[in-house]
Formats: sequence, C-alpha cells, structure tokens
Amino acid sequence: MKFPVIQRIKQGIVFAVWVFFAGQVPAVSEPESKPNIIIILADDMGYSDVGCYGGEMATPALDRLANEGLRITRFHNGGMCITSRVSLLTGHWWPRALPEFEKTPLLSEKLHDDGYRTGLIGKWHLKGNPMDRGFDHFFGFLGGFADHFTGKNDYRLDRKPFTDFGSDYYSSDAFADRAIEFIKSPPKGREGDPFFLYLSFQAPHNPLQAPKEDILKLRGKYAAGWQAVREARFKRQKEMGLVSANATLPDYPLNLPNWNSLTPEQRDLEDLRMSVYAAMVERMDTGIGRVMDTLEATGKASNTLVIFMSDNGADSFSAVDAPMLKRGKLPGDPDSNFQPGTGWAYASVTPWRLYKISQHSGGITTGAIAWWPGHTGEAGRISNSPVHMVDVVPTILDMNGDLKDDMIFAGESFLPMLQGSQWSREQPMFFQFMDNRSIRDDEWTLAEVDGSGWELFRTATDPLENENLAINNPEVVAALEKRWLQWWREESGKAEYTPQSTKTGPHYKPQGDRGSGVPYVPSAMPK
Repeated sequence: MKFPVIQRIKQGIVFAVWVFFAGQVPAVSEPESKPNIIIILADDMGYSDVGCYGGEMATPALDRLANEGLRITRFHNGGMCITSRVSLLTGHWWPRALPEFEKTPLLSEKLHDDGYRTGLIGKWHLKGNPMDRGFDHFFGFLGGFADHFTGKNDYRLDRKPFTDFGSDYYSSDAFADRAIEFIKSPPKGREGDPFFLYLSFQAPHNPLQAPKEDILKLRGKYAAGWQAVREARFKRQKEMGLVSANATLPDYPLNLPNWNSLTPEQRDLEDLRMSVYAAMVERMDTGIGRVMDTLEATGKASNTLVIFMSDNGADSFSAVDAPMLKRGKLPGDPDSNFQPGTGWAYASVTPWRLYKISQHSGGITTGAIAWWPGHTGEAGRISNSPVHMVDVVPTILDMNGDLKDDMIFAGESFLPMLQGSQWSREQPMFFQFMDNRSIRDDEWTLAEVDGSGWELFRTATDPLENENLAINNPEVVAALEKRWLQWWREESGKAEYTPQSTKTGPHYKPQGDRGSGVPYVPSAMPK
C-alpha cells in the first residue's frame, strides 16, 4: 500500500529539519510507536483458492498484500476450527491449551495489558465471551457457524445480544464494516493507542451462502469440474514458484468419482456449489480491500502488520445435502446449509492431499500472507520455511520487545522472517484430531489418516506426500512415533493415545484418499 501524498510530504519536511539540526544538537533517539496488528482469519478456506496461491478466484486485495508483502507457503494450523484458534491465541498446542483455556493468557490479554485497544470482529468459537479475555470490543457470534444472512441467537455486540440483522445483512460485509469502524473510531482518549484487530470471517465456512448477484456472475465457471480446476491451479503454482517445476500432483483419490462420470444434473449442482463457495471468498476479499483502504485513509498503513491465514483446509463433507434438497433448498439459499463436498475440497487444497480434520498437508496447511510496510524485505517474497499458528503469539510479543526468557511457549518467534531474513523452526510440529495425527521436522513427515496406519514422507524432497516410505524405514517410523507419543502424553496428560474414530464420529466420516475414505456421491440438481 502506498502512503497518502500529504503524509509523504510531512515525512519529507521532518527529515529536512532533522538534517539541518543534526550537527548542532545531541541526537536523541525516539522509540518507534508500537505497530498496529491485524490478524485476518478465513474459515475453512483451501490453500489455493485465492489468486496469489494459484486460484482462479478474483481476490485483488489479498493478491496485492502478497505482491507487496510476504507469502508464507508452509504456514500450518490445527486442521480444525477450535484447535487452530486455541493455538493461535495461546501460543500452545491445543491438547493442553484447550482444557486450560480459561487459565491460559491469550494474545489479546497480553496486548491489552501492553496498552493496545483490542477488538474481535466475527467468529469466536471458544469458551466464554471474548470481552472477558482481553478484548475491548466484540461484534460477531460465539459458536461455530451461523446463517450468513440472518445470523443466530449467539450473536453479540460487546456483551449484549445482537438481533438487528435487517434484510440486507451478510456476514462478510458486516464484519468488514465493523472492522472499519473499529479502526476509524477509537474511544475518546485512546486515539493514539496502537490497536489489535482480530478479524475472524466465517467465509467460506458452511452454510454455503452468498448474495445472489455474486453467485450468478460465477455460474458456469466451474462446469469443467474439480479435476480441471486442480490441474489449472497446479500449473499456476508452478509458474509462481510456489511448487517446484518438476513436482507432480498426488494420485487421484480413490473415493472421488471422475467428473466425466457424473450426470448432467450432478455436474449442474456441483457447479452451483462451487460458484457459491467462490462468491463467498471473493466477497470476503472485497471486505478486506475496504479495510486496507481505511488503513491508508487514516494514515495507519505504514505502521500496521497484517497476517492473513485460514484456520484449516477445505471442508470435504456434504452431510445435509439430502434434507436440504428435500426442503427445496439449493446452495446459496438463505436458511440452507450446504458444504463444499469432497470434489471441490480436492480442488481447493491444491497441491496437497486430504482436507479439514485430516493432519495431512491439505488439512493443516494454509496459504498465509504477511504485510508490514518497510519490514518484510523484497516485495512479493516467498518463504517456504515451516511456521505454525503456535508461533504467532511469541512472534508478536517479540516484535514489541515483550518476549521474555521466562515465557514458555510451544511456539517460536518467526520475527526474523517478517523482517526480511531467513528463519527456520528449531522444534518439530505436532498434530492430532480424532484418529488423524502427524509429526513434521526438517527431514521427515509421519502422518496417519482415519487410524489406518502411519505413512512416512521425506519432507524436503516429497512435500506433496506422494511416496510412502514407511515400509522401508521402520526405524524412522518407530523413532518419530515415540517422539509423537511423548508429545501426546505431555500435552494431553493421558498415559495412552486412544483416538476417537472418524467411523463413529457424529459429524465426520473417513476421508482417506487411498482406500479408507467413504466414497463421495455428488448430489443432483432437482429436475
């Protein structure tokens, strides 16, 4: 983003005055004011949906942030909404932090104590009310999802129930509006305070809903199917340098039908489904653009760090298609609750394998962007160094000089990366949800889906998890499993690992793309 002209002129005058007096009076170094911080979190968005990560969707705001800032291509999350959000706000692994959430200081509380005014706009999905956890202001909902048009009874404006949705309400628009208001209108007496804004969109989480005019503009764009979309995204990712030129996509999932095997009615509904999903992403991007415009207009752009990410990979389920269609509802309709389904999740997570709840790369890798004018190095830089959400808290504390030696986090500060330097994580990253788990270090990735046994991959040479080396490297599997189990016991407080099976979960089902997954049967457009 460029500074307003008046601001640049003022800076030039200040510099000229400094030059004139520099040799006549002792130099006094003034501390730079603390940066504003905006964390923007998409909900259930796939790695490659936005343009700067290879997607065909129109996302000019996020693309501009990436082109002017830094893309962190191996930014990891917990593979699931709550696990990711706990780690993001605490700096700790979720098995310990979630049960201890009410006792664990959050980033918002630390920044509030450090003089920041703090606001959460959007989805909370954690225990209690964010107003009790260091946030001065809250607009959004407390639970996991709500109708994008009509909201839900857990919406709050600060502590009060919010019911004033109106006929033109749409969540992404409302969240952007409230974020703009938070930036532009600080309380009296706090005009000069730095701010922390946690802008937590619900898009493109189900229900798949978007304004009708946005959907119609995209109708037919996805008629070529998820295989064509995935291959086109992969080609663009190679051109962008996001994956190596000789990389190959993982094998086609055994539980996903080929697009050309679908009936015309199935293809029509699937095209509509993805048109709605894409409209949600594009509408969110428009809101982000308005927020960034506000930063410029208020002169705050030059001293603001923006980090964008998703809380997990795309949602592969379509659990309530049948009852929705029986009620006469289609994707996009108010009072409907469609999900992306396995086919479009497969396209959205390009170039990775598997999806939300999985601890393979498609479930736990987000296409992150960091934008901090004058700090992140060469514009458009790409970093492939692995980062995890647990690293965010120590990084932001480090940025403000508040990271102390006696502070213990699972995360590590990646501030050098944000300042244009090379950085690498020292400790492995650990993952678990239900019967999905993994451990990743510089050399190896050990991962399991649906409790079906460990798969082993060479992290550096096979980041797309194509070649399972577990059979030929039993000693590596044993060593990594031992380390994972040690982590599990320490973090969970449990002596043994007894996972909940996806086969018996009330909302989930096995996803395995190489045999264990439940076959995806696309719904059909009513005749």
